[in-house]
Amino acid sequence: MNKTALTSFAILYLLFAIFLMGFDISVKASPDIIHVPNDYAKIQWAIDNATAGDAILVSAGIYYEHVTIDKPLTLQGENRSSIIDGNNTSHVVTITADNVNISGFTIQNSGPDFWDSGVYTSFSTWCNISHNILIHNGHGIWLNLHSDNNILAQNNVSHNLVGIGISTSNNNTVTSNYVFSSMHCGIGLSSASYNIVTNNIAKNNGHGIWLDYSTNVTVTGNTVTDNLHGISLEYSDNNTIFHNNIINNTQQTRIIDSTNMWDSDYEGNYWSDYEELDADQDGIGDSPRIIDANNTDNYPLMGTFSDFTIEWEEQIHHVTTICNSTISNFNFEVTYDGENKTIRFNVTGQDGTTGFCRIRIPTTLMNTTYVYVNGVSTPYTLLPRSNTTHKYIYFTYNHSTKEVVIIPEFPSTLPLILLMILILAAAVRSKKQSYQTKHHTVS
Repeated sequence: MNKTALTSFAILYLLFAIFLMGFDISVKASPDIIHVPNDYAKIQWAIDNATAGDAILVSAGIYYEHVTIDKPLTLQGENRSSIIDGNNTSHVVTITADNVNISGFTIQNSGPDFWDSGVYTSFSTWCNISHNILIHNGHGIWLNLHSDNNILAQNNVSHNLVGIGISTSNNNTVTSNYVFSSMHCGIGLSSASYNIVTNNIAKNNGHGIWLDYSTNVTVTGNTVTDNLHGISLEYSDNNTIFHNNIINNTQQTRIIDSTNMWDSDYEGNYWSDYEELDADQDGIGDSPRIIDANNTDNYPLMGTFSDFTIEWEEQIHHVTTICNSTISNFNFEVTYDGENKTIRFNVTGQDGTTGFCRIRIPTTLMNTTYVYVNGVSTPYTLLPRSNTTHKYIYFTYNHSTKEVVIIPEFPSTLPLILLMILILAAAVRSKKQSYQTKHHTVS
């Protein structure tokens, strides 16, 4: 390149740089955090002035607004005293964008109509609505019109016409919500497929869990109690329903022209009105529960189902129990330089009756060898379902409040005295609990 060409290039570059100086060009290096009411008095004003990816933090207080979220962002309440109130009209919060996160709010007082909602979505995917209170709405949360791949988790949803509703939307996960006192249904799916409804409590609703024209839905690990209808299925086929605790509903199930699977991997559901025997003592009823001609729970559970999550060595393990006792204070402990692990929990039941536990433990977590109840070595049955990935054990005990300790076989390098210390500690705790119980009774 000759000298003239270089000079021309430099002049062009300089002119282009001067041209750019007349424009406000900025690249957002990280999401902004917008505060309400410090930056904007209203939540909607903050949303209108936000850009994709921003986080809006809302201080505690009552905001009488109807909020529309039309861009991907995070809306975070300071705590559940951050209240969005719809003043009894329309939807309170409407989501029309993907990748929206809402948590930490009380969302209340939508319009009175069935279709008015605390949170309403349409054509919205990959959203997360969690840790909110939704009260006095038509729908607490309503995913509608191809709102797919969303997560609804750990919300407290009460006194709505419908607690959580999903219609014409697929591949959503509804988990760990407490849904109660809904006039129509606690959790309702209509024309919705491949959704997962797991580990929720549905109590005192018209229908606890209701499926209408919905297929390939997994309903597992839920407690459905004290509803008018526990689980209702209308024109819904090929769904899998297992490991649910179906307790004291006026009508445990309501089935209209539906055929579904009510067990999986040789375990079904717990039914509070199931009165058949368990002669082989494995925690599974000897006779199936026939629901109707097209629906049978082949492996009804003799006790309630629980799933305890353990994180160990960057992996998630699930220890599941089927037990006719109330389980409390479940804990996983690691001792002796990480070589040995202990599962510990309390069991409580009516004095003078026999308690049992059927426990499934991943072999990667523990190869079970010893079970102690109140510090006393307790024999157990290794059930035939055991394999290389999971151990299934079954043991019994006399009811009261007792501590169960499960430990693996100790390596030869472990001093015997440590084993004795663990057993003695369990016995001392049991003795202390017994004294405290008696002392409380006397006082």
